[in-house]
Amino acid sequence: MNDRKNFLKIRQICFMFIAFLPVTKFAVFPCFISEIAGEGLWIAALIGFIVDFGVLSVALYLSKKHGDKTLFEIVSGAFGDIPAKILFAIFAIFFFLKASLPILEQKVYIERTLYEVMPKPFIFYPLFIVSFYACLKGLKIFGRIADITVGVTVTAYIAAMFLSVTSADFSNLLPLFKKPVYNLVNAAFRSILWHSDGIYFLMMPGSFKKEKHYAKKIAFSYLGAALSVVFFVAVFYAIYGPVSPSQTFALPSMMVFSVNATNAGRFDFIAVFLFLFSQIFAIIIPLYFCADSLKTAFGFKSRLVPSVVVNAALALLSFFLGNRFQAALDMSAEYLSYFILIVSVGGSLLLTLVPKRSENEIAEG
Repeated sequence: MNDRKNFLKIRQICFMFIAFLPVTKFAVFPCFISEIAGEGLWIAALIGFIVDFGVLSVALYLSKKHGDKTLFEIVSGAFGDIPAKILFAIFAIFFFLKASLPILEQKVYIERTLYEVMPKPFIFYPLFIVSFYACLKGLKIFGRIADITVGVTVTAYIAAMFLSVTSADFSNLLPLFKKPVYNLVNAAFRSILWHSDGIYFLMMPGSFKKEKHYAKKIAFSYLGAALSVVFFVAVFYAIYGPVSPSQTFALPSMMVFSVNATNAGRFDFIAVFLFLFSQIFAIIIPLYFCADSLKTAFGFKSRLVPSVVVNAALALLSFFLGNRFQAALDMSAEYLSYFILIVSVGGSLLLTLVPKRSENEIAEG
Protein backbone atom coordinates (compact mmCIF):
# COMPACT_ATOMS: atom_id res chain seq x y z
CA MET A 1 0.00 0.00 0.00
CA ASN A 2 1.33 3.44 -0.90
CA ASP A 3 2.69 5.79 1.75
CA ARG A 4 0.21 8.62 1.80
CA LYS A 5 2.47 11.03 3.65
CA ASN A 6 4.66 11.18 0.53
CA PHE A 7 2.13 12.37 -2.04
CA LEU A 8 3.39 13.20 -5.51
CA LYS A 9 2.44 16.39 -7.30
CA ILE A 10 0.84 16.12 -10.73
CA ARG A 11 3.76 18.12 -12.11
CA GLN A 12 6.13 15.43 -10.88
CA ILE A 13 4.15 12.60 -12.48
CA CYS A 14 4.18 14.49 -15.78
CA PHE A 15 7.93 15.06 -15.46
CA MET A 16 8.45 11.37 -14.68
CA PHE A 17 6.94 10.41 -18.04
CA ILE A 18 8.90 13.08 -19.91
CA ALA A 19 12.20 12.41 -18.16
CA PHE A 20 12.14 8.61 -17.88
CA LEU A 21 9.86 7.14 -20.58
CA PRO A 22 12.00 8.00 -23.64
CA VAL A 23 15.51 7.33 -22.34
CA THR A 24 15.17 3.55 -22.02
CA LYS A 25 14.33 3.36 -25.74
CA PHE A 26 17.38 5.08 -27.23
CA ALA A 27 19.85 2.18 -27.16
CA VAL A 28 18.79 -1.26 -28.44
CA PHE A 29 15.08 -0.62 -29.09
CA PRO A 30 15.47 1.09 -32.53
CA CYS A 31 17.80 -1.62 -33.82
CA PHE A 32 15.50 -4.37 -32.56
CA ILE A 33 12.31 -3.12 -34.19
CA SER A 34 14.07 -2.10 -37.42
CA GLU A 35 15.06 -5.73 -37.96
CA ILE A 36 11.38 -6.76 -37.98
CA ALA A 37 9.59 -3.68 -39.31
CA GLY A 38 12.24 -2.13 -41.58
CA GLU A 39 11.35 1.39 -42.70
CA GLY A 40 8.03 0.99 -40.88
CA LEU A 41 9.75 0.89 -37.49
CA TRP A 42 8.30 4.26 -36.48
CA ILE A 43 4.79 2.91 -37.18
CA ALA A 44 5.56 -0.18 -35.06
CA ALA A 45 6.76 2.09 -32.25
CA LEU A 46 3.59 4.15 -32.58
CA ILE A 47 1.42 1.01 -32.35
CA GLY A 48 3.18 0.00 -29.16
CA PHE A 49 2.63 3.42 -27.63
CA ILE A 50 -1.04 3.45 -28.62
CA VAL A 51 -1.57 0.14 -26.79
CA ASP A 52 0.33 1.40 -23.77
CA PHE A 53 -1.58 4.68 -23.81
CA GLY A 54 -4.70 2.55 -23.48
CA VAL A 55 -3.27 1.11 -20.25
CA LEU A 56 -2.55 4.61 -18.99
CA SER A 57 -6.10 5.69 -19.90
CA VAL A 58 -7.52 2.80 -17.86
CA ALA A 59 -5.32 3.82 -14.91
CA LEU A 60 -6.56 7.42 -15.19
CA TYR A 61 -10.13 6.14 -15.32
CA LEU A 62 -9.61 4.07 -12.16
CA SER A 63 -8.13 7.03 -10.31
CA LYS A 64 -11.21 9.10 -11.17
CA LYS A 65 -13.67 6.31 -10.44
CA HIS A 66 -12.29 5.32 -7.04
CA GLY A 67 -11.18 8.66 -5.66
CA ASP A 68 -8.09 8.62 -3.43
CA LYS A 69 -8.02 4.87 -2.81
CA THR A 70 -4.87 2.95 -3.59
CA LEU A 71 -4.96 0.02 -6.00
CA PHE A 72 -4.80 -2.41 -3.08
CA GLU A 73 -7.77 -0.70 -1.42
CA ILE A 74 -9.72 -0.79 -4.67
CA VAL A 75 -9.21 -4.53 -5.22
CA SER A 76 -9.39 -5.65 -1.58
CA GLY A 77 -12.53 -3.57 -1.05
CA ALA A 78 -14.25 -5.47 -3.86
CA PHE A 79 -12.83 -8.98 -3.50
CA GLY A 80 -10.99 -9.17 -0.19
CA ASP A 81 -7.35 -9.08 0.89
CA ILE A 82 -6.26 -12.47 -0.46
CA PRO A 83 -7.15 -11.81 -4.14
CA ALA A 84 -5.57 -8.36 -3.80
CA LYS A 85 -2.36 -9.86 -2.44
CA ILE A 86 -2.29 -12.43 -5.24
CA LEU A 87 -2.65 -9.61 -7.75
CA PHE A 88 0.25 -7.73 -6.20
CA ALA A 89 2.39 -10.88 -6.23
CA ILE A 90 1.76 -11.09 -9.99
CA PHE A 91 2.67 -7.43 -10.32
CA ALA A 92 5.89 -8.09 -8.42
CA ILE A 93 6.86 -10.74 -10.99
CA PHE A 94 5.83 -8.38 -13.79
CA PHE A 95 8.00 -5.50 -12.56
CA PHE A 96 10.93 -7.80 -11.86
CA LEU A 97 10.85 -9.03 -15.46
CA LYS A 98 10.30 -5.51 -16.76
CA ALA A 99 13.39 -4.33 -14.90
CA SER A 100 15.60 -7.23 -15.94
CA LEU A 101 16.12 -6.57 -19.66
CA PRO A 102 16.70 -2.78 -19.36
CA ILE A 103 19.30 -3.37 -16.62
CA LEU A 104 21.12 -5.99 -18.72
CA GLU A 105 20.87 -3.65 -21.70
CA GLN A 106 22.28 -0.76 -19.70
CA LYS A 107 25.18 -2.88 -18.47
CA VAL A 108 26.13 -3.99 -21.98
CA TYR A 109 25.57 -0.49 -23.38
CA ILE A 110 27.92 1.13 -20.87
CA GLU A 111 30.61 -1.53 -21.25
CA ARG A 112 30.63 -1.42 -25.05
CA THR A 113 30.21 2.29 -25.73
CA LEU A 114 32.01 4.12 -22.92
CA TYR A 115 35.12 1.97 -22.61
CA GLU A 116 37.82 1.17 -25.15
CA VAL A 117 38.86 -1.83 -23.06
CA MET A 118 36.29 -4.08 -21.39
CA PRO A 119 35.91 -2.76 -17.81
CA LYS A 120 36.00 -4.85 -14.66
CA PRO A 121 32.72 -6.73 -14.03
CA PHE A 122 32.00 -4.90 -10.77
CA ILE A 123 32.01 -1.44 -12.38
CA PHE A 124 28.23 -1.58 -12.98
CA TYR A 125 27.06 -2.85 -9.61
CA PRO A 126 27.05 0.42 -7.59
CA LEU A 127 23.79 1.00 -9.48
CA PHE A 128 22.10 -1.42 -7.10
CA ILE A 129 23.18 0.64 -4.09
CA VAL A 130 21.38 3.64 -5.59
CA SER A 131 18.43 1.41 -6.46
CA PHE A 132 18.26 -0.03 -2.93
CA TYR A 133 18.20 3.46 -1.43
CA ALA A 134 15.48 4.61 -3.85
CA CYS A 135 13.34 1.53 -3.11
CA LEU A 136 13.57 2.30 0.61
CA LYS A 137 12.70 5.98 0.34
CA GLY A 138 9.43 5.58 -1.54
CA LEU A 139 7.76 6.98 -4.63
CA LYS A 140 8.25 10.61 -3.64
CA ILE A 141 11.98 10.41 -4.35
CA PHE A 142 11.29 9.71 -8.03
CA GLY A 143 9.10 12.80 -8.20
CA ARG A 144 11.91 14.93 -6.79
CA ILE A 145 14.44 13.36 -9.15
CA ALA A 146 12.09 13.95 -12.09
CA ASP A 147 12.02 17.66 -11.24
CA ILE A 148 15.77 17.67 -11.91
CA THR A 149 16.16 15.12 -14.70
CA VAL A 150 13.38 16.44 -16.94
CA GLY A 151 15.67 19.31 -17.95
CA VAL A 152 18.56 16.89 -18.43
CA THR A 153 16.52 14.62 -20.69
CA VAL A 154 15.10 17.45 -22.79
CA THR A 155 18.52 19.07 -23.20
CA ALA A 156 20.13 15.76 -24.19
CA TYR A 157 17.34 15.03 -26.68
CA ILE A 158 17.67 18.42 -28.37
CA ALA A 159 21.45 17.97 -28.58
CA ALA A 160 21.09 14.44 -29.99
CA MET A 161 18.62 15.55 -32.65
CA PHE A 162 20.78 18.57 -33.54
CA LEU A 163 23.71 16.25 -34.17
CA SER A 164 21.65 13.63 -36.04
CA VAL A 165 18.97 15.20 -38.22
CA THR A 166 21.44 16.76 -40.65
CA SER A 167 22.72 13.28 -41.52
CA ALA A 168 19.23 11.86 -42.09
CA ASP A 169 17.73 10.96 -45.45
CA PHE A 170 14.02 10.64 -44.77
CA SER A 171 13.41 9.01 -48.14
CA ASN A 172 14.70 5.86 -46.42
CA LEU A 173 11.35 5.73 -44.61
CA LEU A 174 9.46 5.27 -47.90
CA PRO A 175 7.33 3.51 -48.94
CA LEU A 176 5.31 3.54 -45.73
CA PHE A 177 3.92 0.00 -45.98
CA LYS A 178 6.66 -1.89 -47.80
CA LYS A 179 6.65 -4.42 -44.97
CA PRO A 180 3.37 -6.30 -44.33
CA VAL A 181 1.16 -4.91 -41.56
CA TYR A 182 1.80 -8.15 -39.69
CA ASN A 183 5.47 -7.21 -39.36
CA LEU A 184 4.56 -3.86 -37.83
CA VAL A 185 2.22 -5.44 -35.29
CA ASN A 186 4.71 -8.21 -34.58
CA ALA A 187 7.48 -5.68 -33.95
CA ALA A 188 5.24 -3.79 -31.53
CA PHE A 189 4.31 -7.01 -29.74
CA ARG A 190 7.85 -8.38 -29.47
CA SER A 191 9.10 -5.06 -28.10
CA ILE A 192 6.28 -4.64 -25.58
CA LEU A 193 8.71 -4.86 -22.66
CA TRP A 194 10.09 -1.47 -23.68
CA HIS A 195 6.60 -0.02 -24.13
CA SER A 196 4.76 -1.04 -20.99
CA ASP A 197 5.24 2.18 -19.01
CA GLY A 198 1.59 3.17 -18.66
CA ILE A 199 1.19 0.55 -15.94
CA TYR A 200 3.33 2.68 -13.62
CA PHE A 201 0.41 5.04 -13.16
CA LEU A 202 -1.83 2.06 -12.38
CA MET A 203 0.19 1.72 -9.18
CA MET A 204 -0.12 5.41 -8.28
CA PRO A 205 -3.78 6.02 -7.31
CA GLY A 206 -3.84 7.26 -3.74
CA SER A 207 -0.28 8.53 -4.05
CA PHE A 208 -0.74 11.96 -5.58
CA LYS A 209 -2.60 15.19 -4.98
CA LYS A 210 -5.35 15.61 -7.54
CA GLU A 211 -5.85 18.94 -9.22
CA LYS A 212 -7.96 20.37 -12.01
CA HIS A 213 -7.44 18.67 -15.40
CA TYR A 214 -4.81 16.35 -13.94
CA ALA A 215 -5.75 13.50 -16.28
CA LYS A 216 -5.23 15.66 -19.38
CA LYS A 217 -1.88 16.91 -18.10
CA ILE A 218 -0.62 13.38 -17.49
CA ALA A 219 -1.98 12.11 -20.81
CA PHE A 220 -0.35 14.91 -22.81
CA SER A 221 2.95 14.39 -20.99
CA TYR A 222 2.89 10.71 -21.96
CA LEU A 223 1.99 11.54 -25.56
CA GLY A 224 4.79 14.08 -25.83
CA ALA A 225 7.33 11.60 -24.51
CA ALA A 226 6.01 8.85 -26.82
CA LEU A 227 6.16 11.05 -29.92
CA SER A 228 9.74 12.02 -29.10
CA VAL A 229 10.66 8.32 -29.27
CA VAL A 230 8.75 7.83 -32.54
CA PHE A 231 10.67 10.74 -34.10
CA PHE A 232 13.94 9.39 -32.69
CA VAL A 233 13.54 5.94 -34.28
CA ALA A 234 12.46 7.58 -37.56
CA VAL A 235 15.66 9.66 -37.62
CA PHE A 236 17.68 6.56 -36.77
CA TYR A 237 16.35 4.68 -39.80
CA ALA A 238 16.61 7.77 -41.98
CA ILE A 239 20.35 7.78 -41.25
CA TYR A 240 21.15 4.09 -41.63
CA GLY A 241 18.36 2.77 -43.85
CA PRO A 242 18.51 -0.98 -44.56
CA VAL A 243 21.65 -1.46 -42.42
CA SER A 244 19.88 -0.15 -39.28
CA PRO A 245 19.61 -3.65 -37.73
CA SER A 246 23.41 -3.82 -37.62
CA GLN A 247 23.65 -0.71 -35.40
CA THR A 248 23.11 -2.30 -32.00
CA PHE A 249 23.21 0.93 -29.98
CA ALA A 250 21.26 3.62 -31.79
CA LEU A 251 22.13 6.76 -29.82
CA PRO A 252 25.93 6.90 -30.29
CA SER A 253 25.62 5.54 -33.83
CA MET A 254 23.27 8.31 -34.91
CA MET A 255 25.53 11.18 -33.86
CA VAL A 256 28.88 9.80 -34.97
CA PHE A 257 28.55 11.16 -38.53
CA SER A 258 27.82 14.71 -37.45
CA VAL A 259 30.33 17.25 -38.75
CA ASN A 260 29.81 19.19 -35.54
CA ALA A 261 30.74 16.15 -33.44
CA THR A 262 33.89 15.52 -35.47
CA ASN A 263 35.13 19.09 -35.32
CA ALA A 264 34.34 19.56 -31.63
CA GLY A 265 36.09 16.41 -30.41
CA ARG A 266 33.11 14.06 -29.99
CA PHE A 267 30.74 16.64 -28.52
CA ASP A 268 28.10 13.93 -28.97
CA PHE A 269 29.28 12.18 -25.81
CA ILE A 270 27.80 15.02 -23.76
CA ALA A 271 24.34 13.97 -24.93
CA VAL A 272 25.19 10.32 -24.21
CA PHE A 273 26.27 11.11 -20.64
CA LEU A 274 23.22 13.30 -20.00
CA PHE A 275 20.94 10.49 -21.15
CA LEU A 276 22.81 8.02 -18.96
CA PHE A 277 22.08 10.17 -15.92
CA SER A 278 18.34 9.96 -16.59
CA GLN A 279 18.54 6.28 -17.56
CA ILE A 280 19.88 5.37 -14.12
CA PHE A 281 16.60 6.39 -12.50
CA ALA A 282 14.42 5.20 -15.37
CA ILE A 283 15.59 1.60 -14.97
CA ILE A 284 15.22 1.78 -11.19
CA ILE A 285 11.50 2.67 -11.28
CA PRO A 286 10.26 -0.90 -12.01
CA LEU A 287 12.52 -2.15 -9.22
CA TYR A 288 10.78 0.21 -6.81
CA PHE A 289 7.33 -1.01 -7.90
CA CYS A 290 8.53 -4.61 -7.63
CA ALA A 291 9.70 -4.06 -4.04
CA ASP A 292 6.51 -2.18 -3.18
CA SER A 293 4.35 -4.95 -4.68
CA LEU A 294 6.24 -7.56 -2.65
CA LYS A 295 5.73 -5.50 0.49
CA THR A 296 1.99 -5.39 -0.15
CA ALA A 297 1.64 -9.02 -1.25
CA PHE A 298 3.45 -10.50 1.75
CA GLY A 299 2.52 -7.94 4.37
CA PHE A 300 5.99 -6.61 5.21
CA LYS A 301 5.90 -3.65 7.56
CA SER A 302 8.63 -1.81 5.65
CA ARG A 303 10.35 -1.95 2.28
CA LEU A 304 13.67 -3.08 3.76
CA VAL A 305 13.38 -6.83 3.14
CA PRO A 306 11.67 -6.53 -0.27
CA SER A 307 14.26 -3.96 -1.38
CA VAL A 308 17.13 -6.23 -0.37
CA VAL A 309 15.58 -9.26 -2.08
CA VAL A 310 14.75 -7.45 -5.34
CA ASN A 311 18.09 -5.68 -5.76
CA ALA A 312 20.13 -8.72 -4.74
CA ALA A 313 18.20 -10.90 -7.20
CA LEU A 314 18.70 -8.42 -10.06
CA ALA A 315 22.38 -8.02 -9.22
CA LEU A 316 22.86 -11.80 -9.38
CA LEU A 317 20.84 -12.03 -12.59
CA SER A 318 22.91 -9.32 -14.25
CA PHE A 319 26.09 -11.08 -13.13
CA PHE A 320 25.13 -14.45 -14.63
CA LEU A 321 23.48 -13.05 -17.77
CA GLY A 322 25.81 -10.09 -18.27
CA ASN A 323 27.44 -11.72 -21.30
CA ARG A 324 24.21 -13.25 -22.59
CA PHE A 325 22.19 -10.15 -23.35
CA GLN A 326 21.20 -11.31 -26.82
CA ALA A 327 19.85 -14.58 -25.41
CA ALA A 328 17.88 -12.63 -22.77
CA LEU A 329 16.54 -10.32 -25.47
CA ASP A 330 15.45 -13.25 -27.64
CA MET A 331 13.74 -14.96 -24.71
CA SER A 332 11.93 -11.75 -23.81
CA ALA A 333 10.71 -11.26 -27.37
CA GLU A 334 9.66 -14.88 -27.86
CA TYR A 335 8.11 -15.73 -24.51
CA LEU A 336 7.93 -12.93 -21.94
CA SER A 337 6.00 -10.66 -24.32
CA TYR A 338 2.86 -12.75 -23.73
CA PHE A 339 3.08 -12.37 -19.97
CA ILE A 340 3.79 -8.63 -20.22
CA LEU A 341 0.82 -8.14 -22.56
CA ILE A 342 -1.57 -10.17 -20.41
CA VAL A 343 -0.65 -8.41 -17.18
CA SER A 344 -0.43 -4.86 -18.51
CA VAL A 345 -3.31 -4.82 -20.99
CA GLY A 346 -5.48 -7.70 -19.78
CA GLY A 347 -4.99 -6.91 -16.10
CA SER A 348 -5.79 -3.23 -16.50
CA LEU A 349 -8.94 -4.00 -18.48
CA LEU A 350 -10.13 -6.44 -15.82
CA LEU A 351 -9.64 -3.77 -13.16
CA THR A 352 -12.20 -1.57 -14.92
CA LEU A 353 -14.80 -4.17 -13.92
CA VAL A 354 -14.09 -3.70 -10.21
CA PRO A 355 -17.21 -2.05 -8.74
CA LYS A 356 -16.97 1.20 -6.89
CA ARG A 357 -17.80 0.69 -3.21
CA SER A 358 -18.63 3.27 -0.62
CA GLU A 359 -16.82 3.44 2.72
CA ASN A 360 -19.95 2.08 4.45
CA GLU A 361 -20.04 -0.94 2.16
CA ILE A 362 -16.38 -1.66 2.83
CA ALA A 363 -16.90 -1.36 6.59
CA GLU A 364 -19.84 -3.78 6.41
CA GLY A 365 -17.62 -6.29 4.60
